Amino acid sequence: MDGEGEEFLNKEPSTARRLESRSEREGQRPGGSPRPQRQRPARGGGGRRRSFNWTPLLFIGGALGVVAILVYAVIQTGVSGPTESDSQRAQLDDDPALPGVYFPPHPGPDGVFPSSDDRRHLANGTVIPICTEAQLAAGEISDPLCYTSNPPTSGPHAASPAQFKVLDNPAPRENLVHNMEHGAVVVWYNTADPELIDELASIVNEALDRRRLAVMSFYPDMEPDTVAFTAWTRLDKMPASEFTRERLQDFIEEHQRRFNPEGF
Repeated sequence: MDGEGEEFLNKEPSTARRLESRSEREGQRPGGSPRPQRQRPARGGGGRRRSFNWTPLLFIGGALGVVAILVYAVIQTGVSGPTESDSQRAQLDDDPALPGVYFPPHPGPDGVFPSSDDRRHLANGTVIPICTEAQLAAGEISDPLCYTSNPPTSGPHAASPAQFKVLDNPAPRENLVHNMEHGAVVVWYNTADPELIDELASIVNEALDRRRLAVMSFYPDMEPDTVAFTAWTRLDKMPASEFTRERLQDFIEEHQRRFNPEGF
């Protein structure tokens, strides 16, 4: 026996059987040749994975975002506050069932309504007088400019509104007209009765707590012992003895923000 045979016989029996079985299997193949090894396809790009193209998804996401913004804008337009046409109808509404006396909108310096100067903002400190009986009778309310009611209910006014609160010091009427342009009810009083003043203040503060637009001011340019409530184109004026809590509460509920061209 040659060296190779001796080496084979000297291997452990289990190893010899495995080699023998493998030789038998290879010999049973047609031609008796060993099975060729399968070749794995080479990876392209030096073995790196192919990157995913995110551009189409980013484009689709952006388009959906634009659509969502447009839909939201349309919905918001449908539920937005009063429009200019709503306010126009409100200031022309002379329905006697509404609280207070109706005063037509002031036509402004040009005497024409509607036009751009009907609610013109004037410099703070500008004084606009109350029209005299002669001016009202002649229809001369625009030149010189004057307010058609006392306290006023519409017309050009100061550039800044007063604070929406019970004021500690009287505000100029020109500033309070600006509050009315912002949808507020103004409570004016010319009385020294502390109980009445406290009651007026409590109603206004309650309204403010409920997010109603209101302001209260002492107003000495009105008859003594008088109380008045105004909103744009509406005035309810009475002797202090005729005031009732319900009268003011109803006026505030009916008129605050009824005329609200700027959406306050």
